[in-house]
Amino acid sequence: MDVSEPIAALSALYHGVLRKEEPMARHTSFRLGGPCDLYLEPESLDDLRIAVAFLTQQGVPLTVVGDGTNLLVRDGGIQGTVLSLGTMDSAIEEDRQKNSVFLTVPAGVKTQHLCRFAAVKGLLGLNFATGIPGTVGGALAMNAGTDIGAFGDIIESLMVIDPVGTVRTVSRDEIDIAYRHLAIDGKTRKDEGFPIIFSARLRLKAGDRETLMTQRESLLCRRKSSQPVGLASAGCYFKNPPAGPPAGQLIDSLGLKGEAEGGAQVSELHANYLVNTGKATTAEVLMLAARIKERVQQTHGIQLEEEVTLVGRET
Repeated sequence: MDVSEPIAALSALYHGVLRKEEPMARHTSFRLGGPCDLYLEPESLDDLRIAVAFLTQQGVPLTVVGDGTNLLVRDGGIQGTVLSLGTMDSAIEEDRQKNSVFLTVPAGVKTQHLCRFAAVKGLLGLNFATGIPGTVGGALAMNAGTDIGAFGDIIESLMVIDPVGTVRTVSRDEIDIAYRHLAIDGKTRKDEGFPIIFSARLRLKAGDRETLMTQRESLLCRRKSSQPVGLASAGCYFKNPPAGPPAGQLIDSLGLKGEAEGGAQVSELHANYLVNTGKATTAEVLMLAARIKERVQQTHGIQLEEEVTLVGRET
């Protein structure tokens, strides 16, 4: 895709990072993915609004990413523009009202920074996210969570930017929230036209700081001992089925830990993690995932559904 003309026009209005043919392997935790036509890191809300409105008007496709921790980019890269919000991480604002404490959190804030902030402040409601990588925006867009909670439990409202660059606030009552699902105006993160989450207002409660810090340390230790945190992956690859054993247990029961396709491998530590051992391609990850799904379907009669978001074009 020729983006030379849009770049020239956008450069007169926009002040953030702007690069052509940026390898997406640099911006995903899987360390995979071909180049995008245009890569932007806006430095302000105005920058973001200008870029979104201009590129939408020009008909340039937009893909929004945070830290790329739940993202799998095809080897052919991404057509159009990638908007990265990972650097938009201004201060967290705190507002105490009676029995509730509200935090206004920019989308670019690291999820683990937010978790530490809440624990140190003695705020109850975020320890469930201990160990979840990436940014708050990405965590919100997929309603990320663990077995003890999810972001959907604490959302009060979201500030979003529509494709035409309009900023608006969406209340909790206007958001459809379910397991690994968040929809605004009937659209999810996988749908064209899903608004960009710029910030969130989260509702927490006052708790005991020492108890929260102790719980946090315990959760971090459990994560390090049970998940391949040092290897390139996108976290849990498949969603847990609505009923029955979790995806990792189903895959493990088939003896698939260590199963490989080229440089892609099922983690030896947690069967629901597919890892890049160093030289994997996205095509190899997809072939391995398809093999796992087929085996689980044949043996258990369960159709696994991907938790990761797959984007990009074929080579």
